[in-house]
Amino acid sequence: MIDLLPSPSHVGAYRLSGTLDGADYDRCIADIEGRLRLHERIGIYCDMTGFTGLTPEALAKDLRYFFAKFGEYDRFARGAIVTDKRWLGEISEFAGRFFPNTEIRAFEPDEHDAALAWAAVVEPLR
Repeated sequence: MIDLLPSPSHVGAYRLSGTLDGADYDRCIADIEGRLRLHERIGIYCDMTGFTGLTPEALAKDLRYFFAKFGEYDRFARGAIVTDKRWLGEISEFAGRFFPNTEIRAFEPDEHDAALAWAAVVEPLR
């Protein structure tokens, strides 16, 4: 399940719990695309402390969206991942190395306010 969390209009904030299905993913992408229509760049905040996995349909949608956004990754300024799973934080930060204009950082569950504040610092494209 994905819960859309209150946030500034230039930050997509989500709480992921359980196993995400295709409908969850559709809601999240619709929210992200709405924010991208309003702003040149956005930040993303994901609280993944209750996340357990993806259905095959959600994974397929994730991959399609990833490839559809090729050439636009610099529109995602920052990604804050809140997790109690060390491996998930490390994978997220490692993946960030492949997106030179996007910063990805993992936060502990008790740092959710700091994570949202960090994701909200969005510098314009140069």
